[in-house]
Amino acid sequence: MLTTKLFGVLILTSLVTLGCSLQSFPKLCNVQDFQDYLAQTGKVYNDPKEYQFRESIFLAKKSVVDMGNKFAAQGLSSFNMAINALADLTHAEVSRLFGSKISYAGENITSQHTNFVTAKTKDDGLPDHFDWRELGGVTPPDFQGFDCGSCWSFATIGALEGHLYRRTGLLVPLSTQNLVDCAEDYGTMGCDGGFQEYAFEYIRDHGVSVASKYPYTQMENAQCGRNETYDKGVYIRDYARIKPGDEGKMKEVIATLGPLACSINADVLSFEQYNGGIYDDDQCNQGELNHSVVVVGYGTENGRDYWIVKNSYSANWGENGFIRLPRNENSFCGIANECSFPIL
Repeated sequence: MLTTKLFGVLILTSLVTLGCSLQSFPKLCNVQDFQDYLAQTGKVYNDPKEYQFRESIFLAKKSVVDMGNKFAAQGLSSFNMAINALADLTHAEVSRLFGSKISYAGENITSQHTNFVTAKTKDDGLPDHFDWRELGGVTPPDFQGFDCGSCWSFATIGALEGHLYRRTGLLVPLSTQNLVDCAEDYGTMGCDGGFQEYAFEYIRDHGVSVASKYPYTQMENAQCGRNETYDKGVYIRDYARIKPGDEGKMKEVIATLGPLACSINADVLSFEQYNGGIYDDDQCNQGELNHSVVVVGYGTENGRDYWIVKNSYSANWGENGFIRLPRNENSFCGIANECSFPIL
């Protein structure tokens, strides 16, 4: 049985000022040049060498964005890009956002797990379009922070929020920070990465707080702030894995149970600067899975199937914080290779 005990007013986690140069992921509009970019982001580079270095990165990325949008206008791709707050960051700096990581400790724990997912069923009776956002089961995209690889926590929480909504009819924002600070014994590494299955193991044993009791800080706190003697939070009975590559089962689970926590390869510049459309840059099929996301729905546009994916780069990235990935195209970007969901 699902055990819940909710305290206080349920509110969305807000970003907290931590003293670094940029805490939020600002909304940019039609950036013309580097000076315009700095004005819209609020970034300041006083050192001339640093300014020149950042401008060179920006110009290189802007050329890729402009060329990609020309391809899209010619019908050669189905997505477009736009300059965003990542445009002057190095590859190493952007990679800090990629936190889907396997650990020996975590694999040792999850290897003992008995999978409860049912066998693949026929697609008969499932709707052609399904979106948990339309039903009110998805919280607004939050920002994990420029220096915290906590996407695994956001993916876990996003999936659980959706399943809890399906069970109770209440959209309860849950605490990503709780997992970042407290799940280390389950193989996670806070802002240095983790994996959604490790987080589900933790929630099954310890529960997770609501966001209003344990807000997100964009950093790993020195000590776990969870007090299980009074904050019983939300527990799960267990979790289940989708067989790798089974996009039919993904569709079934989403349409009947709730969202999925999945891993993808996000280490592509076009993904970083994605703005809208069905993302079909096949470069994302050439790397390792490194980023955790939430699949909240699916659909079809102009004859092409797609997944609706919630990211943790804030609502000012992509399609209001979401991206559409090709569906039924051999696990595009690895979307179907590592998916799991909570059992309430």
